[in-house]
Amino acid sequence: MKIDIEKIKEIYGTNYIYQIRDNLDIVVDNLNYLVNCKFLNVYEILESYPYLFFYSKEEFKSKVDNLINNLGVEYIEKLDENMSLWGDLL
Repeated sequence: MKIDIEKIKEIYGTNYIYQIRDNLDIVVDNLNYLVNCKFLNVYEILESYPYLFFYSKEEFKSKVDNLINNLGVEYIEKLDENMSLWGDLL
């Protein structure tokens, strides 16, 4: 699966593409954390909420863990059904 850079550029502007490039290590770490949490739509999450992936690895993990704890054991299904919950991490 590939990241749709054009979608990010269209929605958020070119600046976000540069920020992803400049913070690629952090973005990749955060993507990997979501993969480890068993999310299947990590690229869609990045495309929809790219600013979330600029948090430090520790802060991102903490925010995702809190969201998962609040949603309970069916967190994947709940987040798949309502992607706007990712916006709560701001």
